[in-house]
Amino acid sequence: MCGIAGLLHCQPDETPNQLKDMLVALQHRGPDGAGMAVGSEVRTGPSLDGLSTEDLEGRQGLGHVRLAIVGGKHGPQPMQSDDGKLLLLHNGEIYNHHELRKELAGKVRFETKTDSEVILRLLEREYKGDLQAALRRVLKELDGVYALAVSDGEDIVIARDPLGVRQLYLGHKGKTLAFASERKGLQAVELDDASTRLEPGHLAWVEEGRWIQKEFAQIDLQSVPTDLTDQEAALRAYQQVLEQALHKRTRDRDRVGVIFSGGIDSVLIAHLLRQSDVPFTCYCAGFRGSADLGSARAVAEEFGFPIRCREFTLDDIQALLPQIMETIEDRSQLQVEVAIPIYAAVEAAAEAGERVLLTGQAADELFGGYSWYARIVDQEGYDSFIRHAITDIEYLYKETLEREDKITMAHSIELRVPYLDLAVVHTALRIDPRLKIHRGGDRLGKRIHRQLAERLGIPREIAWRVKEAAQHGAGIHDALRALAHRSGFTRECVDAADYCAQDSVTEVLGSCSRYGYRYGEAELWKDDEHVQCYLDTLAWKHGLLSENETQQLVPALEDVAAD
Repeated sequence: MCGIAGLLHCQPDETPNQLKDMLVALQHRGPDGAGMAVGSEVRTGPSLDGLSTEDLEGRQGLGHVRLAIVGGKHGPQPMQSDDGKLLLLHNGEIYNHHELRKELAGKVRFETKTDSEVILRLLEREYKGDLQAALRRVLKELDGVYALAVSDGEDIVIARDPLGVRQLYLGHKGKTLAFASERKGLQAVELDDASTRLEPGHLAWVEEGRWIQKEFAQIDLQSVPTDLTDQEAALRAYQQVLEQALHKRTRDRDRVGVIFSGGIDSVLIAHLLRQSDVPFTCYCAGFRGSADLGSARAVAEEFGFPIRCREFTLDDIQALLPQIMETIEDRSQLQVEVAIPIYAAVEAAAEAGERVLLTGQAADELFGGYSWYARIVDQEGYDSFIRHAITDIEYLYKETLEREDKITMAHSIELRVPYLDLAVVHTALRIDPRLKIHRGGDRLGKRIHRQLAERLGIPREIAWRVKEAAQHGAGIHDALRALAHRSGFTRECVDAADYCAQDSVTEVLGSCSRYGYRYGEAELWKDDEHVQCYLDTLAWKHGLLSENETQQLVPALEDVAAD
């Protein structure tokens, strides 16, 4: 895991310092090394502070800060091909790099044990003067998650993995174009207001002074046949791909951590790690006395899982909020609520020295765990549920994955998502939805998922436990309401002012907010105008609003404050 950044069409004498400013903003993503390529020169070193920009000049620059996970300390980037023609930046993990390395053995010379160098050697083999074509061929061979950039001295092409587990943002201002692992990198050179995402499974390159995106990985989830209709066959297929997914994500580690809530998704991961003899520690956080904390501790004690829990109070949450909003680059109520317990758990993992964390993210979408899925089945049928669930999987990149990548990388920790292994996703979608959700008010969902857990030795009362959403189970939803009220933000004062949350939160994220509220419990999932106003005001006071946001929101926020 790393942070990557690039600048194109800059003033030649400005490129090195602007690129370094971008890397400074991303330094938390890579404390183990840094590198820059400007013009024809590549410079790398053990730290960004010691990386000189003196005498560098060029209209394009590539930069990298490294978190050394695969390959140890050896493997600085940008990586350069033997002939000096190609440059590579890579953020992510390639899970089949051992196998690819064996295929290349005897044909190329490896200098490191990194997965990044495997990508470079494949590019050397495939490059025949067309950078896009070479990268497309290489990407077809990769099993993993990634955001990467490649240059041949003339063109720069960037790519993002098919499900968007890793992210890149694009920016432009005048003739200058840029990309970075987080928007902070673009903010450092005043390109954030014109930023957009590189979409999952897409390449991007510059043409006629602007970014062009084009899909390279066509993963048509809607066309996956639901042909696993036999329960026994479905269980066998699911167990096989899930165990393989965990093996891929742990075989290079002597220990890992697990973001743990006591729910079946994280329990199953921890249980399989125990069966595979992979040392691990569970990490959990929540409001003092919350359901998730109590459940996580009880489950961990029953299984003998090592666990570290972080408790917080209202004052703790209030102190954390500005840092969390800055970290996730978002201040919408739902995103902030979900981020708080994850941030605190990851902070505990960082203090314990963890470098890799596993998460149970995506199991609800794959197996029908959200409460509204069962209502969709009852009201509209299984086909409607499948369509909604697949859309939710396709939106995970912006609704959860980017948020959690930024949280873990803020603590220089790599996050791995076994349920989003492509083989797991494909197998889960093949399973007949009738094996996931029963008609008639199913309060549990994820039935085939729970049945596998029980078959593997997890007690029935844990496998079939009903679990609340993270922000409710951890006590965060009510805590934010209390904080807003304590700070003078009430429904009445906000209603009386010229403030509208829709002016702040322009992109509705989370399936509960996008459509889940339509299928019951609307009040539970509805954003609170006064809570959003409170978060916006905090962001304003801590300098987290962009120039455009400041112009748009501050008059309304001042109106609320006056009331």
